[in-house]
Amino acid sequence: MTAIGRYRIDGEIGEGAMANVHLGHDPSIDRSVAIKVLKPEFRADPEVVRRFLGESRAAGKLSHANIVTIYDVGEADGAPYIAMEHLFGRPLDTVLREAGQLGLDKVLTLGVQLADALSYAHERGVIHRDVKPSNILACDGDTRAKLLDFGIARMDTRDVALGEIEAERTQAGQIMGTPRYMSPEQVIGLPIDARTDQFSLGAVLYEMVTGRPAFPGTGLATLAIQIAQHDPMPIETHRPDCPSGLRFLIEKMLSKKPDDRFSNCHQARDALYREIDAAARQREAPRHGMPLHVRLPLIFAGAAAVALSLGSALVLERQRETLMQMALTSGSSMTAFIARNAALRMADNAALPADQQDWLPLQAFVESAAKDPNVRSLTIIDENGRITASGSPALVGTSVRGIRRGRLDDVLHFSEAVRYGGAGFGRVDMELDRSGIDTAMRDAALLLVTLSLFVVLVIAAIGYMSARQLSSPLSALRRALDDMAEGNTTFRLSHRRKDELGRLFDAFNRLATAVQQGAITRESAVPPEQLLMTRIDRAPAHDCQAA
Repeated sequence: MTAIGRYRIDGEIGEGAMANVHLGHDPSIDRSVAIKVLKPEFRADPEVVRRFLGESRAAGKLSHANIVTIYDVGEADGAPYIAMEHLFGRPLDTVLREAGQLGLDKVLTLGVQLADALSYAHERGVIHRDVKPSNILACDGDTRAKLLDFGIARMDTRDVALGEIEAERTQAGQIMGTPRYMSPEQVIGLPIDARTDQFSLGAVLYEMVTGRPAFPGTGLATLAIQIAQHDPMPIETHRPDCPSGLRFLIEKMLSKKPDDRFSNCHQARDALYREIDAAARQREAPRHGMPLHVRLPLIFAGAAAVALSLGSALVLERQRETLMQMALTSGSSMTAFIARNAALRMADNAALPADQQDWLPLQAFVESAAKDPNVRSLTIIDENGRITASGSPALVGTSVRGIRRGRLDDVLHFSEAVRYGGAGFGRVDMELDRSGIDTAMRDAALLLVTLSLFVVLVIAAIGYMSARQLSSPLSALRRALDDMAEGNTTFRLSHRRKDELGRLFDAFNRLATAVQQGAITRESAVPPEQLLMTRIDRAPAHDCQAA
């Protein structure tokens, strides 16, 4: 085949039970398309042709990112065909054969997309009825799902006329769908609604998680009995790391009774979204299992330690700046005072010959000022650079250029010009020891560290006591939930609490009452599985086949 209708055929992509899929080209818009052509042996059967073209009627009204887009439907030279978007990907059954179990993140990603696609279709009155791995294409590195093949889909009974026609054609002794993924109501022959797709999606999710089909039977009768009467092997048997929330929602989707499943695929999609959020939170949460009375004090103490460390660092920095400013102000004032007191004597001596100058009074004054323990050195230097007075008498008469100054990180250096009558007569140099500032800073830091440790210990103790108070009621609630899981619903939690935990206990008691009443109601109900063997006995052997 080289062409069909206006489409050029470039090759064959795949083959299904009823149709071949070709790679085609639409010259009118220069676009590659996938063309599904009904096989010759089925073209003479009007019912098969009607069902084949029904895919386009169902999917053609759907426009969703995770549903294959139908471009055209028609018949050329007696060959019915459907033109759809050409997708690059692998059927999910191929992916499962190669990979076995899929990563849980990938299961959730694809599951959300499929549930959203089915919810979209159901809201528009279309039930797929043949959801299975081979009808799901995994694209973009197995991160995007495309739902294919609405070949046996029917319009919901909200479209009354079509619903009546479909009911006549599909419910009168004809089982449609792929047996391994059919819902119990499909197997038994009961009326179906959109929840049948939810069961099939649950079977697909089960296989994605475990790498095994939910119902592994080979014969029609065996499969029918498994689907209608038996639960699949527990997921944790094959996949112990599967989260309990994901296990629960898959098991809920695989419930035998439609009323026990989610009300619709929209709810199933939201449940899968919650699992994605939970998985993200789990990745961010610590993986160790420390008990609450250990973890809570550590959290409180850690938060307090960080806050106190930042606060202490800020306080110490402000204190250092304050002490430094006080030292600078004190040193500048002292240097200026000495310069004012030395000005008259230096002015008088400057007017006399060197052998008549008297520096003894100024030397005595300087020696007295230098006795301050914070003064490292104090010198008065004339305009020629000669030391005229110093706290170290041996330096008097020497040149200032021969003096080795202290390191800047050891001392604070001050210099003040000596002026009298507007004229300069030299300067006063003084170095103050800053060890006092450093000592004060160390003492302050020690006090803050001690105080911080005390506060951290107090907060940790408060956290420990709070956690212990929470642990007891939570342990009681856990034990009660364990008892309920084992089927014991004949007890209630007694308490006198008026807080949130008390309201939680009240909610548990209401839940236990509802579960107990529901169990009584279920015990009085007649299980629909009793209809199964009658259905199998009267169904022709060829009734169940893949579309």
